Amino acid sequence: MASRDALLPWAIYVCICVFAARGTDLAPASAYEGKPIAEIRFDPVQQPVTRADRERILPIHASQPFRMSDVQAAIKKLFATGEYANIEVEAQAEANGVVLIFHTTEQWFVGPVEVRGRTGAPPSSGQLANATRLQLGTPYEEGDVRTATEGMRDLLERNGLYHSSIHSVVSRDAEHQEVALNFRVDAGKRARLTLPEIDGDTRIPAEEVAESAKYKSWFRWKPATASNTQSGVVNIRKKYEKLDRLTASVTLEGREYLPIENRVKPQITVDGGPRIKFQTEGAKLSRSNLKKYVPVFDQETVNRDLLVTGARNLRDYYQNKGYFDATVDFTSSQPTADLREITYKIGLGERHKIVKVDIIGNQYFLTSQITERMFIRKAGWILMRHGRYSNSFAKHDVDAIEALYHDSGFRDVKVTVETTDDYLAKPGDVAVIIKIEEGPQYLVSTLNVEGVDRKDRGTILALLASQAGQPFSESSIGVDRNYLLELYQSEGYPDVIFEYSTAQAGPARMTVTYKITPGAPRYVRDVLIYGMRRTKMRLVAPNLSLEPGDPLSWTRMGNIQRRLYDLGVFDKVDMAIQNEHGDTQNKYVLYHVTEGHLYNVAVGLGLEIAQIGGSANSLNNPAGVAGVSPRAAFDLTRLNLWGLGHSLTLSTRYSTLNQRASLIYSIPRFHNYIQDVSVVAFYDNIRDVLTYTGRRIGATVQISHKHSKATTFLWRYSWRDVTVNQAFLKINPELIPIVAQEAHIALIAGTMIRDRRDDPVNAHRGSYFSVDLGLVDSAFGGNKNFTRLLGRYSFYHPVWRKDWIFATNTMFGWIQPFGVPAGETGFEYVPLPEHFYGGGSTSMRGFPDNQAGPRDPVTGFPLGGNALLMHQTELRFPLLGPNVGGVVFEDMGNVYTDVQSISFRVHQNGIQDFNYMVHAVGVGLRYRTIVGPVRVDLAYAINPPTFFGLQGTYQQLLFGGATSAIQNLDHFRFFISIGQAF
Repeated sequence: MASRDALLPWAIYVCICVFAARGTDLAPASAYEGKPIAEIRFDPVQQPVTRADRERILPIHASQPFRMSDVQAAIKKLFATGEYANIEVEAQAEANGVVLIFHTTEQWFVGPVEVRGRTGAPPSSGQLANATRLQLGTPYEEGDVRTATEGMRDLLERNGLYHSSIHSVVSRDAEHQEVALNFRVDAGKRARLTLPEIDGDTRIPAEEVAESAKYKSWFRWKPATASNTQSGVVNIRKKYEKLDRLTASVTLEGREYLPIENRVKPQITVDGGPRIKFQTEGAKLSRSNLKKYVPVFDQETVNRDLLVTGARNLRDYYQNKGYFDATVDFTSSQPTADLREITYKIGLGERHKIVKVDIIGNQYFLTSQITERMFIRKAGWILMRHGRYSNSFAKHDVDAIEALYHDSGFRDVKVTVETTDDYLAKPGDVAVIIKIEEGPQYLVSTLNVEGVDRKDRGTILALLASQAGQPFSESSIGVDRNYLLELYQSEGYPDVIFEYSTAQAGPARMTVTYKITPGAPRYVRDVLIYGMRRTKMRLVAPNLSLEPGDPLSWTRMGNIQRRLYDLGVFDKVDMAIQNEHGDTQNKYVLYHVTEGHLYNVAVGLGLEIAQIGGSANSLNNPAGVAGVSPRAAFDLTRLNLWGLGHSLTLSTRYSTLNQRASLIYSIPRFHNYIQDVSVVAFYDNIRDVLTYTGRRIGATVQISHKHSKATTFLWRYSWRDVTVNQAFLKINPELIPIVAQEAHIALIAGTMIRDRRDDPVNAHRGSYFSVDLGLVDSAFGGNKNFTRLLGRYSFYHPVWRKDWIFATNTMFGWIQPFGVPAGETGFEYVPLPEHFYGGGSTSMRGFPDNQAGPRDPVTGFPLGGNALLMHQTELRFPLLGPNVGGVVFEDMGNVYTDVQSISFRVHQNGIQDFNYMVHAVGVGLRYRTIVGPVRVDLAYAINPPTFFGLQGTYQQLLFGGATSAIQNLDHFRFFISIGQAF
């Protein structure tokens, strides 16, 4: 566009000086000056600018006098639309006046740019597309293909692909003035690196520098990719840093391609510079801290500004450790031409401790509202043993408190920090006093809003922050500015202008005036989508909330882009407005999508360490023994089936405790109300409860509806065949025929989830509530009848300084059988694998995994139960720095025979009584990682159960000979896992 504007005066001169008078001799343009314009024509008749836009922008019309200046203005206006590459004007004399004919050449625009073929990776097809520098919706020039090809070839060669071929195919869409460019790339064989060529004043042997690039791996030279080449430059810099040559300059000047060997020789210029030796006097400082606080190491240069910054950082470092009077200065000397010594002289002074932080003078804000914005901290018992204070922190706190007051209208607020040494006559103790002089609060006297001439003016004005009587602040004006601009831009006014002015209206009173200039409205001409090869339009269409004639809203355009990403079938969604800056009211909205891969493969390996051991044939350890269970997982997913976003996933899990395989067919966004439908067929081999080995085969159909951002509803039908292997059932032999019966479970269930946590992985505030209610009935296709209820409520609330978190979690479960055959109890009627089980790192830490609740009176192995009640309480707090935290917790609860047996008793009523409340207390550590906190918990069970068990083998259980023995669960246990307990 800039080049077109530069040529515009010459184009106008050429275009309007050539007129033909109906086959007669050429006449100068001045000959028609003042004559009436009989007609205005366009050639071709079909124009890129609509008739409505032409009538709006053209300054000339039929029947008005012809003027040269009007023609010039008309050409300028047409060029300003951005829709024309060339315009010529012809005048013809007619009996009733002058006929003007505009001969136009339309402007083409960049449409989809796609790169396919064997790209080499790196670079990827996306990187190659970016290298073309062709932006969706921008003007297209004939030389763009050559420029794009050169850009891609340069990127390929920078990645060692010197034998690549690039073929371009240009397709034109005349209706939309779009040019689609398809580049077919064959990357060819990639070259490999060789020893770089080293030039410059290296200060050390050039051969040694070349070797330090590490371009050769153990067996062969590395591929000549851009990242490998650059990593060699980084490796050379690291070598010079180890030699204390911190100012060394290492520059990649170029690459020499050796075609015979198909090798690339990087050309690197090195200036080694002198050795820079840092040392400290007055205090010891590790090299890692020196590198952390002195920016010379990062900037790879040495100058006075960086050394001064380092001195200031070191002073803050020592002040933060309690040396509040610390001083840091530096000296620089150069004993030899190849050595420069920099000495930081540190005066620590007496070590202090912040024993008191007081805030005085605040009346408008609570002290807690101010302290939560401060860095200065009083000394703690574990964390920050000397408190936290430095000059930089004091300045930060002053700025933060003043900003808080400024936002509420206190324009003249003054904040000072004063310290008192040897507080209460105790040497080393320091009190910090924050003094606040609030001053008057400025209020908005009058708010004037100009330019908002709409039916909803009253509603808009009511939502502004700077209302009459409200505190005056620039931040409130900023909030109003963003609100008004977003409002107008979302309704098709992209050129809206916001201006404001303020004036004193009396003591501590301000008049605020807003002026809104909406500009010309813009509308959607059409929405065009490119790049879909497999994906069906019926999947995408419901997400397109813009139609021709709608206001051109960036907000709605962004929502469409987000929803297209949410479909899960596109790796990239580019969005643009064709001819965005052209002066036309109706514009094309463009989306170019890049479809994702069709297959995803995920492989995982892991270990579980807990009380999970024990032989399948042994009765000796009903509570388990410490053991290791290796785990492996393999998932294969076929994505975007039928082009409708459906997926099919084969998911497998294998460990010594559990083997599971499932086939999951997922239909996302099935309907506006039903967001997701999934059909799951599964096989599950169970041994995570030591009492039995079981098998489940079944299928589930589930639909979901996201009612709101926080609330989701799930409905499902599930059928499963449940079998318990009699050969390894470690219970009273008389009960084996009953509980080992094959069960067919047909379940209809519904779940409601309301998640209002700020972070599901590591919540600091909010709540989580879920309730699952199911009905198992023989009428649905099974042979069992019972209802099943399981609910959970978790609550998180900061109790001090946002990082001390009080968290609770309560779980309640209830299975109620009905239609129980005579001679069976409700407990025996429900299959063992369908019982509730509890205990372990996520439910009740007073038990090993799945060890809570009733036990077999003969063998002592856990049986689970038909009811569950557990409650966990935690206090989470920072411990060492930002990544290490601590937890103290108390867990209580148990699994019960049935709901009538739930009890809050804390003592067993006999050795076969398990229906009482077990309590456990403990402490834990949390280490923050990118996948969630790594958790270590040490728990002490206050009142673990005692029970009868057997010593012997499974054969002795069946045929006699096992020895009865009183056993109990250990008081102490530990858990290691990832993620919070709840």
